[in-house]
Amino acid sequence: MRRAAAWAGVVVATAAVAAAVGFAPWPLTAKQVANNLNAAFDASARMRWSAPAAATFHALPWPSLRIVDARLNDAVGANLVSAPEARLDLSVGELIKGRLTPVRAVLVTPIMTLDLDRPPLAVKDARAADADASGALAGLAGIGLTNGVLRIVSKSRRLDTVLENVQGRVDGFARADKIRVNLSAIWRDAPIAISGSLDNLERVERGEPSALEALLVSPIATLSFSGALAGGGAPNLEGEVSASVPSIKALARLLGRAPPTFLAADDVVIAAKLKATANEATLAEASVTSARQTLQGALHTADVNGRPVVSGSFDADRLAIAPLIGPAPPLIDRDGRWSVRPFAIAPPRAFDLDLRLSAGHLDVYGRELANAAGSVSLKDGVLTASLVDATAYGGRLRGETRVVCEEEDLNVRARAKLAAADFGAAFSDFGWPAVTGQGTLEFTLETTGRSPIAAVAGLGGSASLRLEQGAVSGFKLEEALRRSQRRPIDVARDMRIGGTSFDTLAFEVALGRGIIHIVNGELGAHGVAANLQGQIDLPTQAWDLRANVMQVGAAGQESPEAAHLSFDIGGPWSAPTIRVIGDREETQPAADTAAQPQ
Repeated sequence: MRRAAAWAGVVVATAAVAAAVGFAPWPLTAKQVANNLNAAFDASARMRWSAPAAATFHALPWPSLRIVDARLNDAVGANLVSAPEARLDLSVGELIKGRLTPVRAVLVTPIMTLDLDRPPLAVKDARAADADASGALAGLAGIGLTNGVLRIVSKSRRLDTVLENVQGRVDGFARADKIRVNLSAIWRDAPIAISGSLDNLERVERGEPSALEALLVSPIATLSFSGALAGGGAPNLEGEVSASVPSIKALARLLGRAPPTFLAADDVVIAAKLKATANEATLAEASVTSARQTLQGALHTADVNGRPVVSGSFDADRLAIAPLIGPAPPLIDRDGRWSVRPFAIAPPRAFDLDLRLSAGHLDVYGRELANAAGSVSLKDGVLTASLVDATAYGGRLRGETRVVCEEEDLNVRARAKLAAADFGAAFSDFGWPAVTGQGTLEFTLETTGRSPIAAVAGLGGSASLRLEQGAVSGFKLEEALRRSQRRPIDVARDMRIGGTSFDTLAFEVALGRGIIHIVNGELGAHGVAANLQGQIDLPTQAWDLRANVMQVGAAGQESPEAAHLSFDIGGPWSAPTIRVIGDREETQPAADTAAQPQ
């Protein structure tokens, strides 16, 4: 018994000593550790492990290397990864052979820098860079990160951002292993989670496609990709991508960019098939939803001489303009005058755009167009919106608007033609149901100004309107002519009751400095002919017109006994004065004739 007890004591003591020895730290020289790491990772001259501040070997619970101030640098000595504390689990088989070969790593509070303009991440010399990156970490089964900091920089992209509290694992650095990523972090106070996998890094390095899965989830944006990645000298990405951004403005703030001023919609959801290279990307079979509206088509972006160029083609069953780009700028203030508030819109200059659009139903600020086809182009800050074809008020509408910001002024050129349309419906839609008829309207306008009042004052161009088989309400011209032969005209009683049906109504006007000059204005009706002269002052909102009316026969010819009547319309738009001039050229204010007997 005593001998057994003695042997038990020896075993316990031996175990205790072995445990003490196993858990005890064994110091190693910094140079020895650096040499072993670079040899074990087969690191190239581009990426090197530097000598740590201190290193110790632990045999238990698993053979491991504990490092103080672990650092991985690039060729010029710039630090890529540094960690105040790191634990490298070692290969038992290699340890028996006398080599320190890590198979797993845990970095505590690491600080990592990714420079997108430098190898191994720069596109230039991508094949060598990929080999350097994989070689520097080859042999590791995985890396664990605890409370890390990741800084991503790119001078060419004007990018400098930091991810904090990086937690998780990256596994599969060994050749032919599947790389798996599972990380979480805080980016500018927003939590994000990143996960994904890459099947075979060696295939990627050879320029062959390898399956890639990626997912980024955050309250600001969600992005997923499923497809293949190829590296080498011509890196490319191909697969299905989806993105959801609840708030474009919030995302822009996170990216340190100003929100786009040309968009009113603040959300976007995209699903498409992606093909991308280092300099261009194509979204095919794309579905884009924003402001509860969905467009389908394709989009292509490319870097042309350092400038982003975007082109594409989209269609929609229904599309409304206002939810996407916001309401039309107010032209009139509350007092009814032209607004002095500067225009808040200006075409962007950061990229070029060539976009084709079509919609079965297009809502343009409450006015609906059918079967609309158009385009939007942006070139060096010049925005051109073209309506190639559309159906409006039963007719055919075409037009184009060009907008460019010249210093602080907005220069606008517009032209349009609406042919064979129902102008009774058109005028009613714009709040002026005074004229009906079928016909054609055509105009060309141009102006420059930083506010509506300035733009109206500089308005120039021309316009023409021709209608057939319609009516003008509020002016009963034939009855007024007959009554003028017996007595002076009472404007309110003799002219503003009923209306005048016409066979033709034609206007031609010229605009200059905001004033509409009547070049030709004629009305032809049964028993009546009329013409209009004068001008309309848009800046002061005033009338200065004269209408001449006469009786005509069945053939449209004036007879010697025909009655004549002229009346002037003058004063402000809100309260015009109508003065009647009879055959004796006697001028009478409309208010003075109101009490005259019939």
